[in-house]
Formats: sequence, C-alpha cells, structure tokens
Amino acid sequence: MTALLDVAGVTVRFGGLTALSDVTFNVQSGEIVGLIGPNGAGKTTLFNSLAGLTRPTEGRIVFGGAQMKGLRPHRIARHGMTKTFQNTALFPGMSLRDNVVIGALCRASLKDARGIADECLAKVGLLKDADSDVDDLTFPQKALGEVARALATGPKLVLLDEVMAALTPTEMTAIMASLRALRDRDGITLMIVEHHMRAIMELSERILVLNFGKLIANGTPQQVSADPQVIAAYLGSSHAAH
Repeated sequence: MTALLDVAGVTVRFGGLTALSDVTFNVQSGEIVGLIGPNGAGKTTLFNSLAGLTRPTEGRIVFGGAQMKGLRPHRIARHGMTKTFQNTALFPGMSLRDNVVIGALCRASLKDARGIADECLAKVGLLKDADSDVDDLTFPQKALGEVARALATGPKLVLLDEVMAALTPTEMTAIMASLRALRDRDGITLMIVEHHMRAIMELSERILVLNFGKLIANGTPQQVSADPQVIAAYLGSSHAAH
C-alpha cells in the first residue's frame, strides 16, 4: 500500500546544530500517529519541516505522491497537509469565525469560505462561539479553534502540535473524542505531538519516538511503552508495560 506520507532521511541542521538526523517513517491514510520525545528532541522541527516552515537540509518528504520539500506552507496546505501551532496562533481582535475563514481561503472564495468555516466549527463543537472574539475564548476553545482553522483548509493530514496542553482531564477527554471523530467520520489522518501520555497512548494506533533528533522507536503504544530505549530516554520506569 502506498503511504499517504513518506519521509526518508530527513535531516535538519541549524548552523552546527543537527536538530533532526536521518529521520525515516511513513504514515498510512486514516492512521492516528503519535510523536513523542523529550523537550528539544526535534518534534516541532519535524512538524515544521513537514508543513514547509523549515526546509530540511537533506532527505525527502513525499505526500500524496508529490514531493513537498522546498514548497511554501500555503502550497503544502493546498496539497492537503497542514498543522496547528503549539502556542495557539489565532489572530487577535477577530472573531473565531473570521479566523477559520482565513484557513478556508486557502481553497475557496470569500463567499464560500464562511460556510466552510461554520461547518468546521460545528465539527469541533464551537459553532455557538463563532461570533466570539478570540481574545475572550478559553484555552480549550482556542485549541479547538486552531483545529477548526486547520480543517478549513480541506486537509487529508493534520499535524496537531500539543492541542491538549494545559487542559483538565475532562477537557482532554472531550478533545480526544473530537479528534477521533475527525478520523472516523471525516477520514482525516492525524499526527499528534503530545506530552500527556494518557492522551497519546489512548488516541494513537502507532507512536514515533524522537530523542536528540533521531527516531529511536516506531511501533504500537504497547511496543513503545515497553521499549528500553524509550523508557530510558523519555517515559521512565513507571511507564513500562506490565
């Protein structure tokens, strides 16, 4: 089966610092794939490389059969791969709807973009808040607003960068349900960077583990949680599979 996303030998250097080193993996259409690792492991650099915000020094990124390396972020988004931001990057002083409209303009006229925006807000349970100023939203609402804006671009794959940071367990459960629905109902493939281990283990069918810019594990949650390298680098002995 041809992978939706095929990453081979991706290396990113910033001067003398190697942020990613020979990272290779693929993602199949319809998967939910987690990405974990210690702070500074290269997770956000990898997502930025996939989304066109950082240009890899070496390697290839093939998405939907097309080469993405070197394309600008808006071109990659039009191919169907987009990301959310770790620190929510909604435009201040604007309504939630208008923020999502901006994402829809990637593929639609202004007239059609409003309808797309409302559809995407409804998918994440925020249509009732569409007219709210984003400055007045709670953090969970802003996180879901980021997801709605990403959905408005018409993606096949969404890269979710810590959308569950600073959430209560109840809020996390609700967002996890929304993310599962995006895959199960809408067929959207998800890659998720997340520090909440409960969320990543429950949501992901497969987990990639980065450490010092290198991919040290790629397997099911059960395989990864029992991997001695992963336990030593990130999880700690309390997370070892029993």
